[in-house]
This record gives sequence, C-alpha cells and structure tokens, in this order.
Amino acid sequence: MTSSPRRTGPEAIPAALDAPSPIERVGPITVAAAVYGLAYIAWERSGWGSPTVRDIVGNVAFMPLNLTVVLLNLVAASNELLDGRVRRALRLLALGSFLVLCGNAISTYYLVGLRSNPPVSWADPFYLGDSLAIITALLSVPLSRRTKLESWKFGLDAAMVVAGGGVAIWYFTVRGTADHASDAVVILLAFAYPIASLLVLLAITTVLLRGPLDGNRRAFGLLVSGISLSVVGDLTFDLLVVETGGRTASLIDALYLLAYLLMIASAELYWREPVPADSGARHYLPRRQPLSPLPYAAVATTYALLLATAFRYWTDPLSGVAIGAVLATVLVVARQVLAVRENVRLLAETAARQNEARFRALVQHSSDVIIVVRPDGTIRFVSPSAARVLRCDPAAIEGRQISDLLYGDDGEQARTFVAEAARTPGGMHPVEWRFRQPDGSALHAEVIATNLLDEPTVRGIVLNTRDVSERKRLEQQLIHQAFHDPLTGLANRALFRDRVSHALALARRQGRAITVLFLDLDDFKTVNDTLGHAEGDRLLIAAAERFRSCARVTDTVARLGGDEFGILLEDGAGCDGADELIQRLTEAMEVPFHLGGNEIPVRASVGVATAAGDESADDLLRNADVAMYAAKRGGKGRSETYQTQMYTDLRERLELEGELRSALDRDELVLHYQPIVCLRTGAVRGVEALVRWNHPRHGLLLPQHFVPLSEESGLMLPLGWWVLREACRQAQAWRLEYPELDLSVAVNLSARQLLERDLVAGTRTALIQTGVNPGAVMLEITEGTLMQQTGSMLERLQELKDLGVRLAIDDFGTGYSSLEYLRRFPIDILKIARPFVADVGAGIEKAALARAIVGLGDTLKLRTVAEGIETAEQRAALTVLGCELGQGHYFAPALPPDRLELFLDQAAQQREDAELQGPAAWVMAGMLR
Repeated sequence: MTSSPRRTGPEAIPAALDAPSPIERVGPITVAAAVYGLAYIAWERSGWGSPTVRDIVGNVAFMPLNLTVVLLNLVAASNELLDGRVRRALRLLALGSFLVLCGNAISTYYLVGLRSNPPVSWADPFYLGDSLAIITALLSVPLSRRTKLESWKFGLDAAMVVAGGGVAIWYFTVRGTADHASDAVVILLAFAYPIASLLVLLAITTVLLRGPLDGNRRAFGLLVSGISLSVVGDLTFDLLVVETGGRTASLIDALYLLAYLLMIASAELYWREPVPADSGARHYLPRRQPLSPLPYAAVATTYALLLATAFRYWTDPLSGVAIGAVLATVLVVARQVLAVRENVRLLAETAARQNEARFRALVQHSSDVIIVVRPDGTIRFVSPSAARVLRCDPAAIEGRQISDLLYGDDGEQARTFVAEAARTPGGMHPVEWRFRQPDGSALHAEVIATNLLDEPTVRGIVLNTRDVSERKRLEQQLIHQAFHDPLTGLANRALFRDRVSHALALARRQGRAITVLFLDLDDFKTVNDTLGHAEGDRLLIAAAERFRSCARVTDTVARLGGDEFGILLEDGAGCDGADELIQRLTEAMEVPFHLGGNEIPVRASVGVATAAGDESADDLLRNADVAMYAAKRGGKGRSETYQTQMYTDLRERLELEGELRSALDRDELVLHYQPIVCLRTGAVRGVEALVRWNHPRHGLLLPQHFVPLSEESGLMLPLGWWVLREACRQAQAWRLEYPELDLSVAVNLSARQLLERDLVAGTRTALIQTGVNPGAVMLEITEGTLMQQTGSMLERLQELKDLGVRLAIDDFGTGYSSLEYLRRFPIDILKIARPFVADVGAGIEKAALARAIVGLGDTLKLRTVAEGIETAEQRAALTVLGCELGQGHYFAPALPPDRLELFLDQAAQQREDAELQGPAAWVMAGMLR
C-alpha cells in the first residue's frame, strides 16, 4: 500500500452550478502550498537520494499538507456564519485528513524505525477511515430533496457499485495479487482500496446531482475538484502497483499535490470569505429526475467482463449460457425501458384526463362566468353559471359577438380589448364592463382575459367574468360617505371645498361672482352641556333642514364641522342673492327649536364672502369664516360681510394673543391702582388693582384691549393668578409703609377663575406667600358670574369667606339683581355701577336707582362703593344718599405704584395736618377735595 496521502476538504456546492476557476480567490496559504509542491516535484524529478530516502521523503513530504488541511478546516468550521451542516462537514473532512496524517506517520515509522515496507500495516485502517470520513462529509452538506427514498436509492447505488466494481477489481487486481500473496488481509485490502475510491466517486456524483444548497460555491467547487483528483490518484496508484510491482512517484505524486492544493484553497476560502447560511442559496431543482451513471457503469462493466471471459475462455456449456443470459438480460432491460416509457405516457394521459375533468367540474360549478371568444369577438363557449349571473341562456349567446351583450361604449371597448388580448400572450389587466340584463338594468362585471389561442384544448381567448355589482354599490356608498356628513346628510367640508373650487373656475371664465355664507349656531355648546349630545344632534339635524329649505336648488349646503355650516351661492347671485338668503335664514331661525320637551331659541351668526379676484377656495372659506367671527363678536344672530380690514384685525388679534402668552414671562404686565376714599372725609381706605399691559410696540394697553382676548384664548387663569399675587404683595408692602391708613386692595375675579376648582387653594397660597391680612383683600365678582351654577358657586364663595377675605358685587344693578341671591351669598360690599353714579347729580328722579341701591345696602347691612365719580356734585349727592365709599377720576385715576405712593404721602400729610387743626378741619379737608 502506498504511503501517499488520501483526501481531505471542506463543504459542498456543485461544480456544475457556478463552477469556479481553481485560481480564483487564491490566498497566501494556498500560494505557500503551491510553492512547497513545486519544490517537492523538482526534488523528485531530480532523482536525488536512495530508494529508501525517496520512500521516506515521499511519506514525510505530504504530512505538512495534511496538517494544513486539518487546521484550515477546523478554523473554518468554528465560524458561526456558516450553515451548521457545512461546519459539520468541515470537521469530518478535518478528521479524514488527520487520519491520513496518522497513516503517513505510521508508514514513516515502518520505513525509518523498522526499515521495512510491508504490504499490510497499521496505516491501512487510517487510510480507509479517511474515505469513510469523506463520504460522510459529502452526504452531510445541505442538499435539496432529502427523502427516505433518496437514502434507499443511494444504498442500492452503493451496492451496485460495490458488486460491479468488485467484479472488475477482482478480475484485474485481486487475481494477480492472489497469485503472488496468500495472505487474506492483502487480498482484502486489494478489494478495499478501489471499492472505497469508487464509493467516494459515488458520493460526489450523488451530491452534484441532488444539488447542494450552500452559498459557498467557489469553495465547494475547489473541494470537489481536489477530492476527485485524489480518487483518480488512488485508482491510478493501485493499477500501477499491480502492473509494475512498485510506485512511480512523479506522476501520481503530482496528482496528489494538485489535489491537496485545491483542498487547501477551498478550506482557506471557507475561512477567509464565508457566505452566511441564510444567503445561500438558490434551491437546485433539476427538471428531470437525475440518475447517477456510476452504478450503471459498474453493471455494464460486469457484463462486459462476463462476455469477454465467455469468448476468451470458451467453456461448454457455461460460456453459451453466459452469452444467452447477457442477451436475455439486455432484452429484458430494453423491454422494461419500453414499458416504463409506456407507463409514463399512460400516466400523462391519465393526468390530462383528470385535469380536464377537474377543469370541467370547476367551470361547471364556478361562481364566475367563463367565456371563450375568438379573436374577432365571437363567443365559442359560455359556462353554465351565465344563466345565474348574466340571467341569459348560455346556448343562446354562443355564436354572438361579446359586444352585443354590453351597454353603450363598453361594446366598442370590448372589441378593442379582445383584439389586443389576441396579440398579447398570457393574461391582460382586468377591465370593467356593463352587461345588459333582461329587465334593462346593467350588471357591473370585472373581466380578466387570458390568451390561450395556442392551447390545443381551448383555441381561444378566455374571459373570466365576475359580478362586481355589489362592490360597485359599496364603492358608491363609500364615496357618498366620504363626501357627505353622516348626521345631517349634507355635503361635508371636502365636497364643499371641491365645489367652491369648481365654481370659482367657472365664474372666472364667465366673468361672474360667487358668494359663500359661513354659519355658526349661537349657544350650541350651552345646548350640548345642558340637554345632552343627543339633543345637540337633533338641533344640528333640524338646523340643517332649515338651511336647506332656505337655499335654492342650485346652492350647495354643507356641514363643515361641529355647529358650523356653509352655503355656496352660484349663478351670479352676488350680494343681493346673499341678502335675500340671509333674510330667509334669519326668519327661519326665529322659530324656536323643540328640544328636550322645551322650546329653545337658537340663532345663527353668519359671515358672507364674495369672490372678487384671484381668491382660491381656501381664501374664500377663510374670509367667510373671519366675517362670521366678526358677526359673533358683535352680538348673536347677526351677519357680517367680509372686509379686508377684518382679516387684518384677525391677524393682529392672533399676533396679540401670541405676544400675550409671553407677556408674563417678559414682565410686561403691570398693575395700576385707583384709590377708594371715604366720601365724607376724603380719607383713603383702599385701592382697586387694575391690570395694564406695557406692550413693546403699542404702549400701555388698557384691560379692554387684552382681557377679553385672554378669556377666549385660555390665558385668563395665569393672568388672574398673577394679578392676585402681585396685588396682595403690593398691598402688604403699603400696609407696612403706611400703617396708619389701614389700606385694603380690591381684585377683580373673572368668571373663569370662579369656575376653577383650585380657586380657594390658590387664594390661600397667595395670602400665605405675601403675608397680607386676609381682611385687607376684597375680591370683586360681577352679577352675571354670580348667577352661574348657584349651588357650587355658593359653596365656593363661602370657602373664600372662610379665608377671611371680603367679597364685593361689581357693577351692581346692571345684571341679574336679585334680593334672594343677595340674602344667600356671603357678600360684604355692593359697588354701584357707573351709569347710576352719573345720574345722581342730575336731580332727585334720576338719583332714584342709586338711592335704592344704597338703601338696599343699609337694609342688608352691606357697605356701598360708588364707581366712576367725576364731579363734586356727584360726590355730594352720594354723601347725602348715605353712600360710604367712592372712587373715580374726581379723586384720582388708576396710578402706577410710584405715583400712588405720592398720592398716599399727600393723603397722610393732610391727615396729620387735619389732626393738628382738630376734627372740624379734618372734615373740611375731606369735603374740599
């Protein structure tokens, strides 16, 4: 047995698929191995050394290559990017190469240590173990079509190769070996090595035919090439040993070196450039069932040897029987081939009949209509479902044109479609046609055409027709829902805007105007909050009906969202048509709505905008919206026509709102204080805190310029809390500076603050943080605010009263004055409104209301404060009426803190002077102010 190495190598992907060039992707280790191999061949060709030395070198020289293959495969197998089965194959290949390395080491030991080269040694099991490892490795790589039948086929193929190859090996090799050796082990090995090589070739053939799935194609191609060369080297080596009785190193070793070079290149490629497991690979599925040629070659070889022996050594009758057996076997095989072909044909015909029956059953029971037409549109076949879907007799329409079954332009489109389908192989994109029904209605159908003119069993264009009428109805319903309000049935904002856009385009071409009305229901939120959303929806439906009844047929009425509606006036209606429509709307809205068992009056604010130029639909809707808000700010149930200044005002309002949000952070808000004095003596008893905005561009703004805006924008709460804290802080500072005046401070509370749950807690915090005496703080509330949510309001006011602050009703007499509320609420002070104060100096009759309020305060034991005193006559008359306190420009306007301190200094000085001159002088000083 030769001491030449037996094979090693990594992974699996067929050379037939993307077979790589052996020199591609050459790594440094491969280059070093090539240089080493060339050096060895050069030494061997030189003939240097004795035969013993050459045998030793022949064994030792391959050991570094064995070790290189072992290490490279083990390193590559440790890479987790590779498929697990590929890594297992690499480890098996490393094991096989290690077995060869051990065999070479044992052979070297026999040559060097024992100085012998026996035909059988302990190296032979290692060499044969290498073949077993390679076969297992090749069958471990990921392959397509892994079935149990494949395993049985491989076993039978292996048995055929063993049987047929064994006969050939016995005839050519073992017989000659047996003549010279009587040892059974030598004879067994003469069988074993060639059979192992043939099984390795069978494994290679099986892997290539079944199709490896790993993506490392170049590495696998190099591996298969290397293993194949090593097998050729083994078989050639065995034949040469038999023929020559010794080894011819140059030729065989060159094959082994090239095999090792390819396997080293393969392992290095697996190591350096691995392809991840999931990148792999296309599934290799050949169209026909592949057959391995090796088993059949082994059988053919056996029969060839049988015929050769029969003719060469004629033995009667055995040779004749052998020739007859071979001929009979050939004829049986030929007959079996014909039988197989006949079975294949019968199976194909049976499958065709089954497919035809299945197709016919599907067509007969299909819910779709199958129509086969000629290229000219003539109907050749109609499935029975046409009676149910198209409601016509299938036999009656065969031979007619497909266009005769369709409505209008669909017939011409069908002729064009069929002609195009006849020119286009395969399927066409779906189209929709309208089929005539017996009752005159149209059935919407989706048609898909498939060109089967080249199909012998069809010879036509197949129209697969499906009823989509229900889908069309659903689409129309969805389109309607997409452009209409589900509650009122009116057009929604999207449809309204689209119609405004089209109306504008048409109006520009015709040189006329269009008008848009924007309507908003007044007090709709109140209805929703008090009566519930169900009644709110009823109000929206009823209002929509009134708007629709007032509009013309050509007008578009839409619900734009919430309680906002829009009306588009076309046909050149202009301002006159808008005025008439607004008049009808106003009259219609004057009738109360029946909601929740009550008659509820609801008005609508209307904004009007007319296109006058290049406005877009969005511009026109925005202008009408701006006009509507202008109408709403002016009062309820009004209408306003858009003016350019409205948009300017709105933008300024928005800018002002944005600036107001940051005014607190920039310390732009300040408090001015108006003194509250004793009308009889003129002594300062307190101040009212009035907020001002020191605007960087507009200067000092009064409350009427920004307080309503803060109410609308939700900024009233932070503004109110700041005013309360700042007023308390300033009052405490003045009370410490002017202790003799015992000053109090009045702060106005907004309706939003009174509804806030944290009102009492916030007030308590302000009092604690500033340290002011609660009795020195007076909170002013308007009458209208007092009347809202009386139950919770009474509870909240009582909690404020428990803090120690005083409560006042501001502008008393202008709201919902009620003696019952005055009796129930914990009020301390009534502030007489300016209109009543203005009349007190004009005579007894005009002073009657002021006299009544003062008398009411006396009766209920409430102090009274008169606001807006401008003249001495008003002061004198109020003093006569018994009013205790007053404020107004007659005494002093609202002053900034520094100027008020000057005023307080003067008041304190006058008090000291009056005290020095006596009580009469003090009284006179107050009266003469």
